[in-house]
Amino acid sequence: MACTRRVSWFLAELACVLALWTAGSLFPLSSRCLAADPPATSQDSNAPGIQESPYTPVGGLSGKIVYVHGGHGYFADNLGDGHWAFQRPLLHEMIEDLGNQDQMTLLVDYLFRAGATVVPLRPVGHQPQEIVLDNDDSPVSFTGDWSDSTAGVFYGSQGDVPYRFAITSATETAVARYQPDLPEAGFYPVYAWTTYGGNRASDQLYRIHHAGGETEVTVNHRRVGNGLVYLGTYYFTAGTQGYVEISNKSSEPGRAIIADMIRFGNGIGDIDRGGGVSGRTREDEMAVYWIQWHVDRSQGIPESTYRVSERDFASRVGAPPLYAAYMNREADGALQDRVFVSYHSNASGGPATSRGVVGLWNKGRRGNRATPNQFQLAEILGQEVNDDLVQLAGTFAHDWADRDTITYGATFGEINNQRIGDEFDATIVESGFHDNQQDAEMLRDAGVRDAIARATYHGIIKYFRAVDGDQTPATTAPAMVSGVWAAPRENGSVTVHWTPPATSPALGDSATGYRLFVSTNGYAFDGGTHVADGDTTSHTVTGLDPETVYYFKVVAENAGGSSPGSQVVAAKPEDAEQQVLIVNAFDRLSFAQAVKEPVGTKGNTVDRVRLRQINSGDYPIVVANAIARQAPTLGVSTSSNESVASGDVDLSDYDAVIWMAGEESSHDETFSKTEQELLERYVAAGGNLFASGSEIGWDLVHKGNGQNFFEETLKAEFVSDDADTHTATGVELLAGLDLSFDDGSRFYDVDHPDVLAATSGSSVIATYPDGGGMAIFAPGTAGAGNVVLFGIPLESVRSTTARDESIRRILEVFGLTKAAKHTN
Repeated sequence: MACTRRVSWFLAELACVLALWTAGSLFPLSSRCLAADPPATSQDSNAPGIQESPYTPVGGLSGKIVYVHGGHGYFADNLGDGHWAFQRPLLHEMIEDLGNQDQMTLLVDYLFRAGATVVPLRPVGHQPQEIVLDNDDSPVSFTGDWSDSTAGVFYGSQGDVPYRFAITSATETAVARYQPDLPEAGFYPVYAWTTYGGNRASDQLYRIHHAGGETEVTVNHRRVGNGLVYLGTYYFTAGTQGYVEISNKSSEPGRAIIADMIRFGNGIGDIDRGGGVSGRTREDEMAVYWIQWHVDRSQGIPESTYRVSERDFASRVGAPPLYAAYMNREADGALQDRVFVSYHSNASGGPATSRGVVGLWNKGRRGNRATPNQFQLAEILGQEVNDDLVQLAGTFAHDWADRDTITYGATFGEINNQRIGDEFDATIVESGFHDNQQDAEMLRDAGVRDAIARATYHGIIKYFRAVDGDQTPATTAPAMVSGVWAAPRENGSVTVHWTPPATSPALGDSATGYRLFVSTNGYAFDGGTHVADGDTTSHTVTGLDPETVYYFKVVAENAGGSSPGSQVVAAKPEDAEQQVLIVNAFDRLSFAQAVKEPVGTKGNTVDRVRLRQINSGDYPIVVANAIARQAPTLGVSTSSNESVASGDVDLSDYDAVIWMAGEESSHDETFSKTEQELLERYVAAGGNLFASGSEIGWDLVHKGNGQNFFEETLKAEFVSDDADTHTATGVELLAGLDLSFDDGSRFYDVDHPDVLAATSGSSVIATYPDGGGMAIFAPGTAGAGNVVLFGIPLESVRSTTARDESIRRILEVFGLTKAAKHTN
């Protein structure tokens, strides 16, 4: 079968920068949220300080299979005129069909980090590019002893070699390599399509070689197969440097391992049901089409495995459980080893006063039956989400509604046991009421969605313990560490510091250790170094190249699994004469930051919750990279603002501080009172400060949280909250630079850039088209340091060249002589 490279004809033709109008849908086709400063090549696994050993996600859910779904989705009226539509309306700036997929994606991450085998019935994440490689495509190679199968069920066309198989061994003797030619760098979800069977290894080994190194994932194909299994999401560079290998190394010698199909990315919908293609990503389409696309390209799989009707809409609820049951090989293991969880959001109608989470179960009407422990599953998950989010009161824009009634029984085809046949329990989690203004705002908040996903994961642990006699470990994975900072200790070494994660029933259990990941590009990390002891708060990495900037992130670990990765920090392991501190002060997650995605033909937008497009936590990469390119002899350290405020990081150790506030605003504080006082003293003592952010003036002046600091230390006057543009041009110090900034086409939309004016001690160095000030420079006087303030986030400047040059000029005027312009 020929390699399927579905960047899609319109995507290739329009070079991923135009938008497609189809059947009432307007959708941007670029993948948007990839990286602000993407590396051109994968990092060298032999580079000093890089760990070559692969990383393997393990935890309390290892050995468990979780089928996940996000309800509804874009569908075609295939028995009518073929037009495409959403199943739920645009209401309070959200569409349930899309919010459910966003919520499912966040749950997948928690489950994967806990060691579960995850089977998604809709695509995971957001990646419009796709490459699909079958076993007999030319980019697939084999070493060792492999045999051709004659099986009747496989992915591929008639006449193809169905798949190839090898016999397992305690040591690796056979490898299949799937090596795509990826059209652009970015984060790609990876999936495997493999048939199940009684002779399969319980630990078929997939080795994902991404831009940072290798991750190894094992799947028990005695229990699951004949469809896509999720292998994780990874950063790949463009081209052919990345690949997935299937190895015959196993703890069970003499078993079969299968090499059939590997998928990279999700793609754009290309199924025509009579009215043209959808024009949206596969992620936005309902599960029927994700399943159909793969079944249509497979052999031996009847349509009845996912369709209950010729009419597409009629199969919307039946397809996910039907195909999950088809993929599930119940002959191996028991019901207690797998579960099905689907997300929806609710609507009460009328005055829309209902709020909160509800777990659904079938009462048995109209032929619908409950799975064996369905009520118990619905009650556990509903209660866990309710209780965990209630415990987080004061964290979000609104407090979570504490419901008295957590479950609701009626008739739900998606969790009908007649389609599941007692193979696993199933429930629907109604995550909130999208017709209620408060709930809708919370469901558009990435922090809330993440908390719902984490609570669902906690509930799944409790469910498994309830049905498997407490065999599943009760431990939940830790929360994210905070207060991360990194600084050179001496030439060739960097010490990374962190604060242990907070613990609570809503957040997670204590860490018993940590894993420190290292990168030379900031987006793709090595296999990590395990740091024992949950009380440890620092680790020194030695043997580094003093002339290279390194990037670090910390993950907390325990028996339950691993936490989300920390903010990314950078450091150069060199005892340089002049030192720069980059401060990441952008922690904010709120519904105001949701991604505005065009929908329909009337200029409407819908809010999406995609963390990498909202706050990826790695923006210091762009500054550290710029310093490495423009001033390679300067020292570089990075800190969270919390570590500065706590006194762990002493500003006086640095010649310049680059404070990155991003879209931090009043609720999260652009500068706390403590930070203002520390920076006032730092600048007064001769320290140089470069601060950037789009809400600094709004917070400090308009909201009254530090007007004196804004005017006396930052030397600026706040004019207005929104320049109503994404265009800016440098003048004076920054003359000739195009400082236009992101509108959401690459990562987050700087939708309210501050308008600034100079004071008597400063001057404007960048302007918006109407002449309003975007940036201010105040030269130091009477022993004080120099100050530069941007009314936009520094990382949002679109042009890498302009961003680098602005940093170089600013560091030069700060008196950091090593930042002088280089000539080749």
